[in-house]
Amino acid sequence: MKRWILAVALVVLAVGYLSVSYVVADRLTTAERHPIGRGPQVAAATYEDIALRTSDGLTLKGWFFPVHGDRAAILIHGRHSNRAEYQGRLEHIADFLIAQGFSVLLFDLRGHGDSDGMRFSLGQLERLDVASAIDFVTNRGFDEKRIALLGISLGAGTAIQELLLHPKVGALVSDSSYMDAFTEVEEVLPKEGGVPGWFTPGVFLMTRIAFGLDGDQVRPIAVVRAHPERAFLFIHCDTDPLIRVHHAQDLRAASANSASSLWIAQGCDHAAAMDVYPAEYRTHVLAFLETQIPVSIVR
Repeated sequence: MKRWILAVALVVLAVGYLSVSYVVADRLTTAERHPIGRGPQVAAATYEDIALRTSDGLTLKGWFFPVHGDRAAILIHGRHSNRAEYQGRLEHIADFLIAQGFSVLLFDLRGHGDSDGMRFSLGQLERLDVASAIDFVTNRGFDEKRIALLGISLGAGTAIQELLLHPKVGALVSDSSYMDAFTEVEEVLPKEGGVPGWFTPGVFLMTRIAFGLDGDQVRPIAVVRAHPERAFLFIHCDTDPLIRVHHAQDLRAASANSASSLWIAQGCDHAAAMDVYPAEYRTHVLAFLETQIPVSIVR
């Protein structure tokens, strides 16, 4: 009798654990959509409204700012945001890149802004979005080795993982990336999901079963470690409450390239280094890009 009661109790606990895990998984993988509703606010002579088509059939919307020259940059926004994220943060970055002769592509990731989709996967599927952006830029005549990726938060983790598809991309700037999905989810689950961190295995399981997303594939730190030939610029705020600063420190430690660098901005919130220290941000990014994609003879 006691064994039967114990078995029933275990089944009830398991069902309860998985039910809560499903609710949390659904919440954590559903993107908050914020349509753009305006044109770009970028100091460029001209721009193009563009549509990208991903290899899994989604249409993504964006802006392309062509500049005379052979360098290009693709900017990748964060979770629950869009290409005009946080009072035009990416547009401000686009301004100083355009001024330095980079053509710039801004676009909405799947499930965000004006693009198709409803879920995000911390880069597992978003890397397909970036791949479509790279294809667009290379089809406009740019060599992949002359293209820079700059991602913020979700965009940063995605940019690093893009090396799985485009290992020859010219430069990579990672602003506020996570080292891997499991560590990040486990650390933020109490605040973001309202449950203890030990629900993380259940959330990963339900995310895989219910939505076909595999968080175990999301390991930017493994990608960094696998590319000792590549230099990275890592940027992070020391008091970031969403993605703790140790993620950036661990990512930098994983890079065997002596040209990789880490700038830890002091006293700022998640992914806010550009907002609080715009001049320093510009200096760090441009100095790194000049070493990785130096100016060449204009086409």
